Amino acid sequence: MATFNTVEELFQILDSDPQLLEALRSRLLTQELLALPAAHAAFVAEMHEFVAASNRRFEAIEHRLGRIDARVDRLSNDFGVFRGSYAENAARKSVDTIAIRVGNAKGIDLDEFTVRTLDGDALKDKARSFANLSDIPQGERLSFYQSDLVAEVQDGEGETYYIVVEASYTCDESDTYRAISHAKLLTRFTRKKAYAVVAGVRIDNEIRETVKSGDVFWYEIDDKDLKP
Repeated sequence: MATFNTVEELFQILDSDPQLLEALRSRLLTQELLALPAAHAAFVAEMHEFVAASNRRFEAIEHRLGRIDARVDRLSNDFGVFRGSYAENAARKSVDTIAIRVGNAKGIDLDEFTVRTLDGDALKDKARSFANLSDIPQGERLSFYQSDLVAEVQDGEGETYYIVVEASYTCDESDTYRAISHAKLLTRFTRKKAYAVVAGVRIDNEIRETVKSGDVFWYEIDDKDLKP
């Protein structure tokens, strides 16, 4: 039988005799402690599977949420188109009022006046009467032909001017740019004054300075007037 006098000698004996080491461990440790490494390994494996399953569920939820977001975006875009169409319709119904307000702002006497709206074909005719269209990009011309509302206004003395209206629920920089651009083209084609107008229920703060400068007029549409 092996004997030892120091702890180091005991460790040497245990290192050289695995059976003795295991027997000593069984005497000193409880079954729970002996089973702890295996239990820990099982717990780690279970947690890995739980995390993997959770990730799969989260990915599925994110995928469903992504599809829902896409549907909401489509609905929002469709709703925006509808509201824009309603705003354009409301502006057409208010064209006389818009003409009067622009005339008043410009000092034009409109005690007697006539208003005639121009469709896309009429706008094309105005453009064709111009000598040279080659220096005007096609995109600008197409945008001009698709103006939301263009009206030819004639006062009691036979003087003519035009109003070019872009209508949206909330008027922003893109509406302002189109209105001003289309008004400039119409003036170029007709050699008559053409005034840019944005019409809507709300106005974006970014264009308030442009409105204040007089480069574009703002016509407020009552929300209750937004009807098909």
